[in-house]
Amino acid sequence: MTLNMKQNRGFSFVEILFAVACLGILLVPVFKMLGQGTTGVSRNRNEILAQQHASNVMSYAFFLPYDHEFLKVSPPRDVAALEAVLGGNRFDLGMAESQFSRTVAVSEVRPPDWKHTYKIVTVVVRWQENNGLNRNIKLAGLVSR
Repeated sequence: MTLNMKQNRGFSFVEILFAVACLGILLVPVFKMLGQGTTGVSRNRNEILAQQHASNVMSYAFFLPYDHEFLKVSPPRDVAALEAVLGGNRFDLGMAESQFSRTVAVSEVRPPDWKHTYKIVTVVVRWQENNGLNRNIKLAGLVSR
């Protein structure tokens, strides 16, 4: 009878603890992988938003006349809030996300052997990732007479 009881005995506490530890060790890489996926999605989202914020300013600059106040030659200046009026309609080109900052710089180029003058418009959007990494996107374009 004692022989029969020893064969039907369940797992000991140490065996259960060892099994739980092994499962924990196996699940850690799975959760790290899911965390990396979330970080990658957040990084892509921020890059897309930054690119869109820069494109908004660049598109606005392309629709303006060459001598417009916005296109005056200047060092980088902040353009976080921007409202465009085109065809009687108002468009808010500001940035809803507070983590982004946007600057625009305009320089004029007058080549001596070229009859046209043009301005180089450079838009830089900066932001900080959740891990503290500072990022930026730079977009440049030409506006001519």
